[in-house]
Amino acid sequence: MDRINDKLEELVLAILESPEYQELQKVEAEVISTPGLTEQIKEFCWKNYELQNSEEEDLYERMEEFEKEYQEFRSNPVVTAYLEQELKMCRILQAINARITNAIELVL
Repeated sequence: MDRINDKLEELVLAILESPEYQELQKVEAEVISTPGLTEQIKEFCWKNYELQNSEEEDLYERMEEFEKEYQEFRSNPVVTAYLEQELKMCRILQAINARITNAIELVL
């Protein structure tokens, strides 16, 4: 287990030193420096999450309404940059998880 923990720490350090994470930190600082923007992004992300996990029949209509409601908000370059960088980091973490999960075969 010591070797796994050592490699895990190396992986975490590699992620923290990656250009993608560094850019996310830079954009996040811009978000934090703008009063109220952090809360607005959290609200946007939460509503988006709820919508994506909704099983309602009128999902297409609700998506259109959501897009219209947040169109001006999404036009803010700081918001756009943050959401893009956050998505990049999420994809990196998903790829890491998928690689490990695919390599480890659990019988049950």
